[in-house]
Amino acid sequence: MQSKKNQLSEFSFLKLEKFIEEFPWMGGDLQTIRDTFCLNFKSSKNIEKVFIPVSNIDSDNYKKDYLLGFLEIPKNNIYKGLVIVTHGLGGSTKRFGLRRIANKLLNDGFIVFKINLRGAGSGRYLTNSNYSARCSNDIFSIVDFLRNKFEKRKNDFILNDKYFPIFGIGLSLGGTIFLNACLDYKSENKKTLFDGLACISSPLDLVSCSECIGKPRNYIYQKWLISRLKRQVLNSELNNKDIASKELIKRKLRKVRTIREFDDKLTAPNWGYKSVDDYYLKASPLKKLKTYYEKLPQSLLIHSKDDPWVPYQSTYELKNLLVKKKKNISILITDKGGHNGFHSSKGCWSDEVVSQWIKSCNNLLSDI
Repeated sequence: MQSKKNQLSEFSFLKLEKFIEEFPWMGGDLQTIRDTFCLNFKSSKNIEKVFIPVSNIDSDNYKKDYLLGFLEIPKNNIYKGLVIVTHGLGGSTKRFGLRRIANKLLNDGFIVFKINLRGAGSGRYLTNSNYSARCSNDIFSIVDFLRNKFEKRKNDFILNDKYFPIFGIGLSLGGTIFLNACLDYKSENKKTLFDGLACISSPLDLVSCSECIGKPRNYIYQKWLISRLKRQVLNSELNNKDIASKELIKRKLRKVRTIREFDDKLTAPNWGYKSVDDYYLKASPLKKLKTYYEKLPQSLLIHSKDDPWVPYQSTYELKNLLVKKKKNISILITDKGGHNGFHSSKGCWSDEVVSQWIKSCNNLLSDI
């Protein structure tokens, strides 16, 4: 078993083609915004809408909200496993980068589930709250729901192996959310939440991330993100609220100019934190990862040094700490690539790395 894990580590570090930027997408900023100019994929006709019940964080436990996800089945008849893909801050399942990596895994023979986090995208009308960087119970609900769903339907599928693995891919804050869920997950038999997890450009320390996005050079980025977050709130948190509550939320939003203010006025209190500082401290996975990294499955973290949104130093710190201890975490830090960019002349480099890595994970599981 140990030799198999070493083989996976060798793949991650020794057999990868070095990332090289593609002209004209040179530098972290152009790499970051490149997908904004891309046309979306055509929607597949073989998509199943899935509504997943989750607890309402504002009411009694008996009242349910729902998350909306989209399930896609490969055209071939032999399936390798399930991949759950989620988006970053202000995103949704409509984001081009998410759809691109999902499409690649679909072509690799994996069933793909694209999930809108609480209050995001086309699932806004299903809840009157929004996600946070540590909404672990929502992720538990997603994984449990899909495990039960496929357990009931396993006779309808031809599996590549007797074991049906579930992998996670988190883009930006989506990776942070998946990491926190893995760390919060409790299992009597020490089973991990996912069988493999890949995180691209994911914040490990929310304080440094907030400070970075608040810099003057990131003014336009922050304004764009705040605009998306406000629109998300107006289309979700106002659901089923009385007039006084709606006006209170609208007044809060009018005063918000930064992501830190948004988290201070909305995210932190909505999720039960004492303050925005308390939220950033408890929802940052870095500290826990240093001690409880064994709670993660086989994991891959990819980050760029020229990421304009999320500083790479926390990822680098984790890599150095685990250089002697690590048994299941591969960390790749590139010089270039921007935030969730990595666009090369051959396509998206990080998509290809994640694809090859997940297939290697799947082969490892098949050999156990």
